[in-house]
Amino acid sequence: MWTPPKFVYQVLILILFGRQSSATKYKFLLENEDIFTDCPNKPSNVHNINGVFDTSEGTFETDFVTVLFTGNLTCVWNIQPGDRIQMTFEIKRFDRGSWQPTVFNINVRDFCSSLYEEEQYWYKYWSKYIINKEQVREKCILPGTKFIHEPFNVDLLFEARGLTLIGRHKLVYTFKAFDTNGVERETSICLEILGEFQRE
Repeated sequence: MWTPPKFVYQVLILILFGRQSSATKYKFLLENEDIFTDCPNKPSNVHNINGVFDTSEGTFETDFVTVLFTGNLTCVWNIQPGDRIQMTFEIKRFDRGSWQPTVFNINVRDFCSSLYEEEQYWYKYWSKYIINKEQVREKCILPGTKFIHEPFNVDLLFEARGLTLIGRHKLVYTFKAFDTNGVERETSICLEILGEFQRE
């Protein structure tokens, strides 16, 4: 059996290291003090952030660079036990007067099963700070579920390899619920965060 020379392994390591080190870091600077914006041109059955969470026990504060959250969130979306929650996330770029899709998108078929997985980006930015996660883990985002948080800062940092994230963009989150027969529930959630990317 042929064994590659040692230098082949060295070259492979250099290539892999080069790919890792070539990632450019970007900071997402918020455009709106309210942070969350309604998705435009949506029918009445598509709700905003208030359609999924009662935020009256929580406070979002921002200096447009970071977001400090303190308090609790209570789920209010009228879904049922056993529903599968599908989440999509995408970044859109504002170009020549309209929003254009980019290659940055995530489609999660079963959001609830991965809500507390440490390798997921939403764990890093949000669910790791839920201090009652053991009590609410099985409830996911069923109505009445209260997430109790330790205060935390959200630093909106992104990494991109071989691509440029500069200028005005928006982060778009959508959530859809499907019953045990795979039929989509009548209401869904859509929210946006508008801002501008700057290289770190």
